[in-house]
Amino acid sequence: MRLLALAALVGVIHIHHAPSHDSCAPFEDVLAAAYAAELDFLVLTEHIRPDAKGPLPAAERAGLYTRPDGSPLLVLVGAEFGTQDGHLLAFDIPGVIPVEGRPGREAIGAIHAAGGFAVVPHPFAYGGWQDWDAPFDGIEVHNHVVVLRRALGPLLPFRLLRRAFDREGSLRSLLVRPDRELDAWEKLLMSGRRVAAFSGADAHQNVSLLGWQLDPYLEVFRSVQTLCPDGPLEEEALWQVLRSGACWIRYRFYEDRADEATEVRFPSGRVELQLDRGRRVLEIRPPPLAPP
Repeated sequence: MRLLALAALVGVIHIHHAPSHDSCAPFEDVLAAAYAAELDFLVLTEHIRPDAKGPLPAAERAGLYTRPDGSPLLVLVGAEFGTQDGHLLAFDIPGVIPVEGRPGREAIGAIHAAGGFAVVPHPFAYGGWQDWDAPFDGIEVHNHVVVLRRALGPLLPFRLLRRAFDREGSLRSLLVRPDRELDAWEKLLMSGRRVAAFSGADAHQNVSLLGWQLDPYLEVFRSVQTLCPDGPLEEEALWQVLRSGACWIRYRFYEDRADEATEVRFPSGRVELQLDRGRRVLEIRPPPLAPP
């Protein structure tokens, strides 16, 4: 049996709601799902309009909340920008930065100059990421919207029918190891880059069929989570640990199969707990941290 890595803080990153152009879900829905999933933190990342200025969208949502069980929930606010080289998540920035539509490395430079760090989301979807030599700080190796897009195609009616009668089985058929993204991360690490791996929920709760919600926040929040080492549940401290690359990813959906997992160590030093002969993954752990 392979032991799961112990975590003190559990959260979900890359969440959209009503301030984004592609979601009309209220913040109350986000909070309710976070409470039910027993999260310690979540990170909102609304899309930035080209003409936006001032505070980040949903900046007023940042802060500590109290779950019904009395435990705290910390809400952090970042942003998602569109650049000439693909989308970028910007974290730990004080407000809107005028980077929309600029070359990727210029946008990253501006994010760094503002004291933040930049993560490439869904690097092979929605146009993907083009400038792999740009100095981004992290990459999403899991993105839940990309997972759900696997259901599209000629078999969509059958997959919807299965989802109606066997929701867990339907998700299991989609929730497979993200081979291409993990290979890209390994290549970056082996080249000497200090790039952190992230799990992006990319949650919008914006897909429904005849009133049936196909992407509810709660299902997304429970499926795959970000786990971080012990530390204070405070904004500055949490940004720092996320930036450091010390956090890891757990496919919570497969947690009850931990005794079946096989530990696989890669040349970069990172570790995966794999299931089904590598077709699925339970945990993705970073390599040992080296001095910056």
